[in-house]
Amino acid sequence: MGIEGSHFLAAIALGALATGAYILACLRYRQGDFTFLDGLLAVVIWAMASAIGYPVVSKASNQAKGSALDQTLYTLRMQIQKYRIEHGGRSPVLFEGTLPQLLESTNGEGEPGPAGKNHPYGPYLPAGIPPNPYTGVNVVTAASTNPPTAPSGVGGWLYHEPTGLIWPDLPGYFD
Repeated sequence: MGIEGSHFLAAIALGALATGAYILACLRYRQGDFTFLDGLLAVVIWAMASAIGYPVVSKASNQAKGSALDQTLYTLRMQIQKYRIEHGGRSPVLFEGTLPQLLESTNGEGEPGPAGKNHPYGPYLPAGIPPNPYTGVNVVTAASTNPPTAPSGVGGWLYHEPTGLIWPDLPGYFD
């Protein structure tokens, strides 16, 4: 189910709660006399609560994604910088949509290998490249310019290897 579908379901649930509260109030205070007008009013309450709830749920979800994007981007940038500090200013190499030098232990030259005295650095992102919270994609795409001028269309991350800078692969994040 898509994001929009989950917002819709949350709004419907909010409507159901409001309607249920109205029905329970009718049954409690009228000793079970529930009329056609009460039923019609319950449906109207459900529709209104759903209509009001959808934008609220949608906005909260977008705010949560924005916060998650900020945190994920901060983590990526800090780990790339840590790699650069420990490897003489060299940036991790982009290879097949990922940054393998961040995912494995490396030696001083940046060559991946088994963790130990010969490969004492990293892994910097042991759980892998985190997905972009808006798209769910964790693919890293090369950016030919710093900053990029447009998203790639892949939806994960844009990486400028010469500088080690990384951005979300989304419109509006390159300023």
